[in-house]
Amino acid sequence: MASAIRHLILLGDSIFDNGSYVRGQPAIIDQLKSKVEEHGWNATLVAVDGHVLSHVTDQIKRIPKDATHLFVSIGGNNALSYMHHLHESVSNVGEALIVLSKIKSKFEKDYITMLQKLISLKLPVTTCTIYNPRFTNSHEQIMCETGLSALNDVIVTQSTKFGIPVIDLKTIFNDPNDYANSIEPGVQGGAKIVENILYIVNHHRFNENICSIYAKINDK
Repeated sequence: MASAIRHLILLGDSIFDNGSYVRGQPAIIDQLKSKVEEHGWNATLVAVDGHVLSHVTDQIKRIPKDATHLFVSIGGNNALSYMHHLHESVSNVGEALIVLSKIKSKFEKDYITMLQKLISLKLPVTTCTIYNPRFTNSHEQIMCETGLSALNDVIVTQSTKFGIPVIDLKTIFNDPNDYANSIEPGVQGGAKIVENILYIVNHHRFNENICSIYAKINDK
């Protein structure tokens, strides 16, 4: 492990800012700090529950000057704002795909803008895919999974173009116990996220500007 002091910054939404959903148990930032402090490192949460892609501009203003690595998990609330489209009436599957394409294009534009602002800081950046929810309504679950696949395609594609590593939360969240509720990460899910963050800091070759997809899972 490198001896350099690291300061890891978490940006985004409630995927990182999950304190209010774990009921007094360790939030993700608490779990991360307990790990990095062993090495004399630091971690700071600037993510805010409820934020969307456009809010990252404000979050950037709160990044400490000694930051060394940026991790961003955002887009889920944008996806929630698109959910009303799931109930629009169309005459055929082709029209439904056109609606999905328009949603994807809007998300892509906003995601690229967000990435460009983070990259301009000239610090190592890591993105995250959006994991699937766990809705009890099977039809709603299927619709959301299909829609999220389009948004996750944007995240992976744009991260690849910019040479940014990706934590594939969609793959990592594979157990009901990873969730605090139908859409928020619980303590177990948080531990998985922290494990992947630390693995990337210690192993990813940021200087090569390559995109690698990380989904480190320790099945019990």
